[in-house]
Amino acid sequence: MNISDKSLKYLIITISIVIPVVVTALRYLPSPELSAEATAQIRGLSKLNAIINGTTFFILIGAWFAIKNKNIGLHKKLTTVAMVLSVLFLLSYIVYHFCVPHIEYCNEYKTLYLFILISHIALSAVIVPLALYTYLRGSKMEVERHRKLAKITWPLWLYVTATGVIVYLMLDGCPPPQL
Repeated sequence: MNISDKSLKYLIITISIVIPVVVTALRYLPSPELSAEATAQIRGLSKLNAIINGTTFFILIGAWFAIKNKNIGLHKKLTTVAMVLSVLFLLSYIVYHFCVPHIEYCNEYKTLYLFILISHIALSAVIVPLALYTYLRGSKMEVERHRKLAKITWPLWLYVTATGVIVYLMLDGCPPPQL
């Protein structure tokens, strides 16, 4: 099936709007009633999310090295893995934030935490369309357009994945929210 560029553009725009709307709505929806065992399992998703973010960070670095060494095949494989991991992260993130109430930061580094969190959230919304367009251009072998976008996308995506891990580590010492 060959989808037109115009259809892909509308799909990417739709995805780029729907994701932040859903993530924002999760903060205001009531959490479901879960058993203690289910709650414990879902709380474990925050660690999984940090692992996914950290893994994606290193895969993106590997993809950069692959393309610098003109290994296009490996670059494609690594960027595909990064995209798949990002989708898995998003699904896990949505489940976690739907089921677990919002956590307030509890440490003396709250200003630093809020700076990292706010920049992470803002760039997370920006990286969705950038990553999708960059990946699309690369998969269609539109090398110049891909390269131009990748110069913006790659460092931002690295920042988002790294700060996702940092946010997790900063929250890890905070007590779990009361259910």
